Amino acid sequence: MGGPETVSMKYNIDCRTDGEPVLRQKEDRMPGYVMHLVESQLILDRMKNRKGTDWEKAFLLGSLLPDTRLKSEKAISHFWNEKYLEDIAKAPDLELFLKKYKSRLDEPLILGYYLHLYLDVCYVKDYWPAKLSFENAAGEPEKKKAAITDVVICDRGKKVPLSEFFTRKYYYGDYTRSNGWFIRHYQIRTPEYVAIRDIHMDEVELEDVNGLLEELTWLCRMAEEHAGSNDPLQVFDISSLDAFLHDTAEKFWKENSRLLEPENIKA
Repeated sequence: MGGPETVSMKYNIDCRTDGEPVLRQKEDRMPGYVMHLVESQLILDRMKNRKGTDWEKAFLLGSLLPDTRLKSEKAISHFWNEKYLEDIAKAPDLELFLKKYKSRLDEPLILGYYLHLYLDVCYVKDYWPAKLSFENAAGEPEKKKAAITDVVICDRGKKVPLSEFFTRKYYYGDYTRSNGWFIRHYQIRTPEYVAIRDIHMDEVELEDVNGLLEELTWLCRMAEEHAGSNDPLQVFDISSLDAFLHDTAEKFWKENSRLLEPENIKA
């Protein structure tokens, strides 16, 4: 047999002969499920009255809903502006989301969805520029994916061909290597599934929610089984990722504190 045998499944938790699934999340350049749940937990830590409630369950689930869409449909679920579809980094257009759902931000699912997009925006506009620089063949800064040849990892002063960067060796591998730390440090667990009725969102594929939660459960189990592993990150570093999540949560809280007051959110 020429390579690991894979059995394609709808949600891309593919079965391999070496025992490791090929996770769809690894194909995403935005923060992964685990970082989104950490961010949600940091917001919930400021809302003591919501801990352990159905509101919390819905909020956590909402923070994962944009990723129920398959990769080819992320432009829909992540509210990408069509003007930037050719860029290497595409941040959600929050104005497009708020134009459609601002009146429903008092619903926990919608608020969790908004937090997901908010974190993605900060990741692309704040965190990436501090860590990465994309260059064309002339060594000049470049945004358009088609013209990019190399990626400079700023902290390390290292230049990597674009063809090698978004792989397990570098970018996606750092997701895997950092997930374990975040899962253990913040005691992340798969959110309890709550029945979603009448959400009225064209961007969500509800039938894929269970698949997403199964993938997250696998990630949590792997973190526990490899608790002693300390493989070094190749692109990012834990301390700056953790600081970024805290800073973004604080920013989100300050911008939305009035909305998040107990009397202004639905039970």
